[in-house]
Amino acid sequence: MEIKSVWLIYHKASLDKNSPINFDGSEFMVGTVVLLATSIKEALEKFDTYLAGEYMSVIEVSKCEKYDPGNFVNNTQENAEIRRVIPDVLEHDSIFYVNGISSKALRFRNDE
Repeated sequence: MEIKSVWLIYHKASLDKNSPINFDGSEFMVGTVVLLATSIKEALEKFDTYLAGEYMSVIEVSKCEKYDPGNFVNNTQENAEIRRVIPDVLEHDSIFYVNGISSKALRFRNDE
């Protein structure tokens, strides 16, 4: 029996105009995907399949790591979003997109 772990994939992905995640006409999203997999290879393959289903494709993966609860104790919004989805990922073997921000929102935030 293979043991599945929770994986976090920090990335930048292109957004097609038909993507259900593309609310503002952005060209890309930056975010984190949380999923279950038996290895880093499987995690990245599941990630690619997930993106294709959302009319997206990977531009860059900045980090792919196994979830370690000890690394997410700081009370930040990003950590809270990751901790919030972990039970659902484990129970349903689902993929969750967290901490996402679109290219247009990034530009707006950087202009402030």
